[in-house]
Amino acid sequence: MSRRLPPLKSVRAFEAAARRLSFNGAAEELFVTPSAISHQVKSLEGFLGVTLFRRARRQVQLTIAGERYLASVSHALDVID
Repeated sequence: MSRRLPPLKSVRAFEAAARRLSFNGAAEELFVTPSAISHQVKSLEGFLGVTLFRRARRQVQLTIAGERYLASVSHALDVID
């Protein structure tokens, strides 16, 4: 049985943005543009079928689904590391 896994690049972008609550901060950490982070997060949201962030002017906030996903993803990345 094959697994349906999200792209790791999108997961890393989400985790960095969620931890920092900033697409700009995540972009600096991952050496990409804030636009790239935004696109990766949007892609992940589409893959998962949920909204992970509430976007406001120059600010992002995790949704409840985003908080839950962050906990799971952070643990999984810690295990992989």
